[in-house]
Amino acid sequence: MTCYLLEFLIKMATPPREVDDEIDFDDYEEPYTDEGMSEEEEDYLDFLLGDDPWIPTDTYISSQSSIESGSSSCTTNSTRIYWKDENSNDDGAPDPRTVQFKPSRKPGIQFGRLSRHTLKLLTSPVDFFKLFLTGTLLTSLCLSTNQHAAYHIRNGRFQSYAGPTGTWEVVTEQEMEKFIGILIYMSFMKLSTVDRYWSRDVLYRFNPVPLCMSCLRFKAILSFLQITPLPDVDKDNKLTRVEPIIEHVRNISRELFQPYEKIAVDERIVKSKHKWSGIRQFMKDKPVKFGIKLWVLADTITGYTCDFYVYLGKKRTQITNLSKGLAYSVVMNLMPSYCNQGYRLFIDSFYTTLNLINDLLDQKVYTIGAVRGNSTAKPSVFKKNDGWEKLAGRGDFRWHRENRFLTVQWKDCKVVTIVSPIHTGSKVSGCTRTFQARTGWKKQVVKQPECIKSYNEGMFGVDKSNQYLSRHRCYIKTKFHWWKVLFFHCLDMMVVNSFILFQEFRTEFPNKFESLPAHFGQLEYRESLVRSLLDVESLEKKHESFACTPAFNENSNRLRCTYCYAHAKMNNLPVQHNKTVFCCEKCTVCLCLVPERNCFQKWHSVEGKTVRNWVKENGRKRNQLL
Repeated sequence: MTCYLLEFLIKMATPPREVDDEIDFDDYEEPYTDEGMSEEEEDYLDFLLGDDPWIPTDTYISSQSSIESGSSSCTTNSTRIYWKDENSNDDGAPDPRTVQFKPSRKPGIQFGRLSRHTLKLLTSPVDFFKLFLTGTLLTSLCLSTNQHAAYHIRNGRFQSYAGPTGTWEVVTEQEMEKFIGILIYMSFMKLSTVDRYWSRDVLYRFNPVPLCMSCLRFKAILSFLQITPLPDVDKDNKLTRVEPIIEHVRNISRELFQPYEKIAVDERIVKSKHKWSGIRQFMKDKPVKFGIKLWVLADTITGYTCDFYVYLGKKRTQITNLSKGLAYSVVMNLMPSYCNQGYRLFIDSFYTTLNLINDLLDQKVYTIGAVRGNSTAKPSVFKKNDGWEKLAGRGDFRWHRENRFLTVQWKDCKVVTIVSPIHTGSKVSGCTRTFQARTGWKKQVVKQPECIKSYNEGMFGVDKSNQYLSRHRCYIKTKFHWWKVLFFHCLDMMVVNSFILFQEFRTEFPNKFESLPAHFGQLEYRESLVRSLLDVESLEKKHESFACTPAFNENSNRLRCTYCYAHAKMNNLPVQHNKTVFCCEKCTVCLCLVPERNCFQKWHSVEGKTVRNWVKENGRKRNQLL
């Protein structure tokens, strides 16, 4: 194609000749005349002949530019490409002494609110978890749950969850701890259904859950679980059912930890496909498409969730300043506790606006954020369509300083724009990229501005927190109580944040936990919590002391035999009201134990499996031992 175009241009540039004349191009020394050629055609012809790189007439490279990482410049009488790179000194960068990090508290775990006696008691992982799961929170959960359950059972609903006397059995703090321990156990020991944790099948038999709580009791607590007392429920507030525990987690997380120098703000999606909340979000471009959106402030180094709040949707969200938008309100609502301390805040392009970065800079919060093409934070020299993106190769960058901010554009796979008030535009580092060569894929070191490198390192905070939370989720699907999704998520945040505090404490006092293995990750931490909350050691001793042994009923009352009743109902036979004073301590069912009716043996045999499954599905009656 190039050869044909060259012949056409030469033919247009030379005077007409007779057909019979032969042209000897080797002896031709006269320059081509420009008659009939435009200025752009003449430049392009020079480019084809190899005299000079060709650049369109509407562009101008003002400084060092690169074609194949080389440098060249070309001048025309038209517009110019703005291009400052590492060869142009940035003298406007602030003095590092004026942007120092000066936090109000020492970064890391905070012992200020803890007494010396409490610090001495921090001897195991569960002690750190109980810094979040306080006695006040457990008491509130028990009172609200008991009030809600007693109200429904008193009105004749959910009678299968009632006790032997037909009333609700009060949930104690110790029982609530075991309930939470079972939820944590289910987070890393996944089974297809909840009932399988209580299965007597040999495949599911060896777990501590059936030894500490019956399946019926667990479902009863899960069904009646409440956080807000009934008189305090406000139906106009979407978060009224879960607001107390959200505020508790937010307050205790801020008190117990002071983030390090780099923090990040981003969104988090709590996965759920419920239909009744009115605040569920759908984002087609996200890995988790359905769920509840949270705005999160996290520490970059540890992944600790410092603060968060729930997004209630476009209509219910209160925006502090309508002229500055939702993103401005989100960041300002999360940052009051960390202003005037020199924090480096990393945000993505959704939040970066000129109003936000200016107001945060006035409060000594240095914002490093990605910038969209139409953002007010992007300088006008970068908004011009000057062709830089087409001319720049991978690793090329340009910078511009305007007012108090540096803006850097870097070409990787595509152009990335970052704004920062503390970095220097001409500082360059390197990064490794993979490219395809003739012999296969190879690695190559590419130039990368320090501003871009710092942004990539600092924006990892919320992602690291999300990785911790998504690895082992405490979640049981509920049909109508959508707010329990947030309760389970708050429980996960308490576990993850307490795990991070434990790791910080262990780093500071390595001799205090010498008995623990060197690698003690989140899974080992959750296992340790379950052992402590369910008191697995005592359960093992109890399990070893007896294995389905007969015992007398409480107060030696004569109660109906479970096996006789279930066997008659299953086979549509007349129910014989056979009563007995014996029961199985492990199975907690009443069984006949006489020579003519040895129901104890039948219940525990292989043939009795169908009867046991029927009892589990249909529940037990009030006059039976639970």
